[in-house]
Amino acid sequence: MPHSHSTDRTGISRRGFVTLSIAGAGVTAAAMAAPEAAYADEPALAPVVADYPNQIKIAHLSDTHFFSRRLYSDCPDFTIAEHSDRKMFRESGDIIKKAMDEIVAYQPDLVILSGDLTKDGELACHQDIHAMLSDAKKRLKAAGKETQFAVINGNHDINNDLNGRDFSGGFAEHTDLVDPLAFKDLYADCGYDDAIAMFDQGGSKGGSLSYVLRPVKGVTLIAVDSCKYSTDQNGLDVDEHVTSGVVGEKLLQWIESQAKQARAAGDIVFVTQHHGVVPHFSMEPTLMGEYLVDNYEECQRRYADAGVSAVFTGHMHANDIASITTEAGNTLFDIETCATVTYPSDIRFATLGWEREKGTANVRATLALESHPLGSVDYTDFDSGSVTRIPNIEEYGHERLLTVDVVKTMIADALVAPMLDQAAANGGVKPLLAQLAGGLGIGDGTAAALDGALFGAVFGMLPQSADEAFIVEIPILGSAGIWANPENQRVMVQKMEAKAGVEPYALTFDASAMAAVQSALVSEPMAAAAGWSYYISAESLAKFLVPVYAGLDSLLVSGGRDQVLDLLRTLVETLVNQKVADGANSLFDLIKFAYGDHLHGDETCPEWVETATAQIKLTGDDAEGNPAADGSLTSFLRATINDEVVLDKLNALLKGIKINLKDLLVKEKGNIAIDIALGAIKDLGAIFGLLGGTPGNMIPNIPTLADLAHGALYSLTHDENQLGDRVNTLATGLVDPDWKPGGGSTGGDGGNGNGGGSGSGNGSTGGGNGSTSGSGGSAGAITGSGKPSSGKLPQTGDTNTFAAAALMGLSALAAAIHAGSRNEALDSQDTE
Repeated sequence: MPHSHSTDRTGISRRGFVTLSIAGAGVTAAAMAAPEAAYADEPALAPVVADYPNQIKIAHLSDTHFFSRRLYSDCPDFTIAEHSDRKMFRESGDIIKKAMDEIVAYQPDLVILSGDLTKDGELACHQDIHAMLSDAKKRLKAAGKETQFAVINGNHDINNDLNGRDFSGGFAEHTDLVDPLAFKDLYADCGYDDAIAMFDQGGSKGGSLSYVLRPVKGVTLIAVDSCKYSTDQNGLDVDEHVTSGVVGEKLLQWIESQAKQARAAGDIVFVTQHHGVVPHFSMEPTLMGEYLVDNYEECQRRYADAGVSAVFTGHMHANDIASITTEAGNTLFDIETCATVTYPSDIRFATLGWEREKGTANVRATLALESHPLGSVDYTDFDSGSVTRIPNIEEYGHERLLTVDVVKTMIADALVAPMLDQAAANGGVKPLLAQLAGGLGIGDGTAAALDGALFGAVFGMLPQSADEAFIVEIPILGSAGIWANPENQRVMVQKMEAKAGVEPYALTFDASAMAAVQSALVSEPMAAAAGWSYYISAESLAKFLVPVYAGLDSLLVSGGRDQVLDLLRTLVETLVNQKVADGANSLFDLIKFAYGDHLHGDETCPEWVETATAQIKLTGDDAEGNPAADGSLTSFLRATINDEVVLDKLNALLKGIKINLKDLLVKEKGNIAIDIALGAIKDLGAIFGLLGGTPGNMIPNIPTLADLAHGALYSLTHDENQLGDRVNTLATGLVDPDWKPGGGSTGGDGGNGNGGGSGSGNGSTGGGNGSTSGSGGSAGAITGSGKPSSGKLPQTGDTNTFAAAALMGLSALAAAIHAGSRNEALDSQDTE
C-alpha cells in the first residue's frame, strides 16, 4: 500500500518553517544571532511597496517522461522497454494532461519544468508535450492569466540515440531526435523567447541551453543546463547523452554573475536544473552519484555565496528538500520534486510573498511549498482507445513502482543482456568481469589486473595461519585444511585433522570421481593415510582461468547467453523472495518500501522495516561460526544459491565450461589418489558438485557489501536533512534597490503578500487565491502578475547604494534553520 503520510491540506504548518540565508544588510545581525534572539528582535514588517507583487504563485513539475502514442505498437521490443523501467509510459500523456488541468485551475504566474520531458528525446515526444504546454498556456490566457513557462532539459531529452526508439512498425528502430538547437527552437515560447540573458544562444555544447528569466520584479530564475550530451563533457567520441551531469566552470561563473546582478536588483534568486546540487539522502553520492552534478559540492557553495536561495531539481523522481550552509553562512535549498510518470506522481505548488521592514529597504520574501497529489486520471488505452478512470494515480503508481517481474527484466534484459552482447563482440567476458569486479573494489577494472585481483581477494578472505585453517572433509581421503600463507603468498591445501569441536565442511565426489579414487587406493592402499600438500599461487590461478574465460566466451556465442539470462532471472526472483525477520514480508517488500518511502517524501520507518534493515548487516553465522538464517544479506545470498532450482540451472550451465584442476593446485607433496581425483574433475560443474547440496554456505560474510546494503536501506528511510519534504515554508531577506526614504519608489504600500497554501484544481483546499493560510489578510491584486519585467537586471558595477550593500552582505549571512527549542515552542502554539 502507498504511504499514509498525512499532509495538512488546510495550510502550511509552522513546524515546517525554515529560513534561507540571504543577502540582506538589515537582517544580517538578526540571522547571525541565536534562534531565539533572532526572532525576539525581529523588526516589525509592513506590506511591501507596490512595485513588488503582493504574491506570485509557482508550479513545479519534473520528469514527465512523455511517450507519444505515435511511436507505439504492441510488440516484444516495446514490452521489454516497458518492463525494463518503473515509468508508466502508456499513462504518461494522460497524467500530464491532468497535471495541466490542475495548473490551469491553480492559475500560477510561473510554471517550472526541470527536465526529462520525454521518454528518450524523441522528436515526436517533444512535439506532443510542447503541444500540451501550449494548450495550458492558452487556457490560462483565456482565463486572464499570463503565465510564464520555464523549461530546461534533462539527461533523457537531448542527443539520446542510445535509447530513443520508434516502436510503431512492430519493432524498435531509430527515430528522429532533438539536439540543443532544436530544443531551443521548439521551446522558444517556454522560456527562451522571454530570456533576459542566455549562456550560449547559438551553441550546442555543454551548458548551452542555460538562460535567465525575470518574470516579475523580485524574482529571477536561472535555468541551468546541467546535462552531458556533447563530446566536450560526456567522455565519449560522439555527441550522445549520459546519465550524469555537470556545471562547467564557464557556466558556473556565468551563473554567479547573473545571481549577483539579480540580488543587486533586489530579487530572490532561484535556479532550476535537472541534476541535484545537495544530496537528498546520505548515501546518494556513493550509490547514485549520477543524480547529482559531478561538482555538486563546488556548485552548492558558489550558488549559495552568489545569492541563490533555492534550486528546483528533479532526476531522482523523489519529493525531498535538502539544504547546506556554506562557511560564509549562506544556506542553499535543493527542492526536488518527484516525477509525474512514477509514484507518487505529484506536482508542487508554491506561493511567494513579500513584506517590508517598516521605514527601511529591507524586505522579507516567503516561499510556501506544498506537494500536490493529482488524484484521479482518465486513461485512454493505447490499443483499444477506451477511456478508463484511474481513481487515484498515487495508489496506481505504487502498485507499478516495482514488481518482481520488473526487477528481473531490468537486471537480466535491460542491464546484463546488453553487457553480454558487448562482451561477445568486444574481446570476450574477461574485460566485462574485470569491470564488475572493479565496481566491488576488486582490482582496478582492467582485464590485465583481474587475475591478480581475484587471487588477492580470495587470499584475504582465508585464515592467515595453519592453526586457523578452514577444514573440509574429502570422501575416502580424509580431512584437509585450507589457509593463506603470508610468507610465500600461497593458498595452502594440506592434509590436516580438524580440531576438537570443529565441524569440517563435507565435500562430495560424483560417481566417476569416487570410482577413480577407490581404484587408486587399491594399487596404493596407504595413499589416504599419507600426508600430502598442494598450493595455489597467483600464477597457477591465472593459468587455471585461461580455459575458464575461453569456455565462457564460447558459451556466449553458442546459445549459452539465454541460459545465463534464465539463470539470472531465477537468482533474482529467489533472492528477493527471501523472508525478512517478521516472516510476513520479503526482501523485495523491504526494498520497495525503502525506495517508495524516499520517493514520497516525509520518510517514515515502521518497526518491521527498522528491524529488517538492522539485520541486513549481520554476519550470517551463529556464535560457533555455523551458517545461520539471521536476516542478513549473507544469509539471503546463501539461501538463494542453495535453492534446488537455482542449483540445477547453475550446474547445467557450469558443466559446459572445461577446466584442468592440476593447473590450479600445484603439488608440493602428493600421492596418486589425489592426482587421480583432480584429473577426474573436468568441468566447473564438477567443482560445484564437490560442495554438495549447500554450496551457498561457502559464501563468506563480506562486511563492505553488507554495510552498503544496510546504508542504502537506512538512508532512504531516515531523512537526516530537512524533515518537511512535502510541505515547507522558506523565507529570505532582500534589499530593495528602488526604495527611497519616506515611502516606496512608486508610492504607497501594496497589499498583504504573505498568503500561503495551494490553490485548487480538483479536490484540494481553497480557491487558488492564496486563501488557505498565511499571516495576513486577503491576497489582493497581483501587481505585474507573471509578465516579463522591462529591461535587463542592473549590472554588478552599477552605482546603487542598496545594491552594493546587498552584495557586501553576502560574506556575512547566516542561515537560520530554526529547529530544536524554537520549533517546540511553535508546535505547542500550532492550531492548524
